[in-house]
Amino acid sequence: MSVVACRITETGFDIASDSITTRGSTQSRGNNSSHSKLWEHNGLIVGGVGLAEETSLLRLFVQTHMPQAPNELAMLEFLSEFSDWKNKKVGKSGIRNSYLIGYGGKVFYVNDWFVNEVTTYEAIGAGMDYALAALYLGHTAEKAVETAIELSIYCEAPVRLIQQPTDGKSKTKKK
Repeated sequence: MSVVACRITETGFDIASDSITTRGSTQSRGNNSSHSKLWEHNGLIVGGVGLAEETSLLRLFVQTHMPQAPNELAMLEFLSEFSDWKNKKVGKSGIRNSYLIGYGGKVFYVNDWFVNEVTTYEAIGAGMDYALAALYLGHTAEKAVETAIELSIYCEAPVRLIQQPTDGKSKTKKK
């Protein structure tokens, strides 16, 4: 339940997410986390959908680990190290969530063990079909998430946006 969308631009990339937080089938209103879906640490931008447990553990992991390079194989190795670390920490291995990970001026789509560089646009989560349609029509990542929020019962405002220009100095916006 949620949506994360990205668009590669001539000047960098944008990644946006909604802010829905649920426990089972109950939505937590007025208590949306500022970091459960989309966050940044030392130039690594992560937008994730799935269990908050895994995304939170990934956030903890990147405090001491980073990918070796901005390419698919290095990202796969980084996620493999995370899976091993996660298994030692909580007894659960593997990658269960889907992610859009920005690093080194590139964005990578992650689903299970599939890692692919995004070269135009991408979306993940329950609202991804709506977001992908908006992106296909030329809209921004932010507008794509707004569209998913409007049309999907599994997405909720506010929109969180991180823009990373090619100079690497990210800008975060919450709307």
